Amino acid sequence: MPTIKDVAKHLGVSVSTVSRALNNHPDIKQDTKNEVLEAMKRINYTPNAVARSLISRKSNTIGLMIPDITDPFFSAMAHDVEEVLSDNGYQVVYVNTSRRLEKEKRFLTSVMERKMDGIIVTPDFLDEEALEIMRRLEIPVVFLRRRPPQDLDMPFVDVDHYEGACNAMDYLLSLGHSRIGFMGMPPYSFTGQERYRGYVDCLKKRGLEPDPSGIVWDGRTIACGYRAMGKLMEDYPSMTAVFAANDLLGIGALEWLAEHKLSVPERMSVIGFDNLEVSDLHWIKLTTVAQPRKEMGRKAAEVLLQMLTENKLTAQSILLPTKLIIRETCTSVIK
Repeated sequence: MPTIKDVAKHLGVSVSTVSRALNNHPDIKQDTKNEVLEAMKRINYTPNAVARSLISRKSNTIGLMIPDITDPFFSAMAHDVEEVLSDNGYQVVYVNTSRRLEKEKRFLTSVMERKMDGIIVTPDFLDEEALEIMRRLEIPVVFLRRRPPQDLDMPFVDVDHYEGACNAMDYLLSLGHSRIGFMGMPPYSFTGQERYRGYVDCLKKRGLEPDPSGIVWDGRTIACGYRAMGKLMEDYPSMTAVFAANDLLGIGALEWLAEHKLSVPERMSVIGFDNLEVSDLHWIKLTTVAQPRKEMGRKAAEVLLQMLTENKLTAQSILLPTKLIIRETCTSVIK
């Protein structure tokens, strides 16, 4: 079977020249690249994916960077991203960053090396080095459930987290609750901060000042919610309701309350955010704020396809609405 060495020998050039031509290296002239392709055909050297990309100038590969593949929220979005892109002839390369900055930057660097046609990203961190890499990409980039910095003219697909939080708080307040605790995600989280902003603003609109002892910042998991609920009950025992910044935190709160034999919703009302499938299980039935996860994934893929088709590096961002889902974990306050 012919090899890259045979191609080099046929042309009378070095193997490194052929390799650089196949990798579209800038110091190799286009005429040389064309000669390499012709030689590959003459000696029946089967072009690999990189060589084929030289002909079409496309790799038909899209990168999808997600922070945590074990989080059901992101796995659901990723599924629909891949469905749309696959139906349009693209292969999706997943990268799970585990919410680590160095893995995010490693992915962004590999985008250039692999000559991806475009990427969809959900970064947790973007330092100046990562931003500079993104500025140099020169391919379509779509932010999914994240907002790009103002100096990056890149579109995003997200929901209005602030509005969703306000809907959750307005519901609790309409039930007569005034001592409402808050379980936050890590303070650096944009979505967590937006939901916290909705929590604070809704209380203040009713003339209520948030009690610092009723606010806990932790992580994102069920275990974090369990721990946060215990701290809230110790520091803010008079509260009658809690707003958890995501469903996993809310489920952790329900677990703590069940273990300590505190009835829900009679003693404590609990509301979450995300509307994960687990929140609708019959022994949970968590009242929550729904995000259209599947639609978010599809829209992100569609925006990227539009940019690729129109050969543009920007497009209109999309902000989708949330929806309050009332189940069984909230009730009117007992006076």
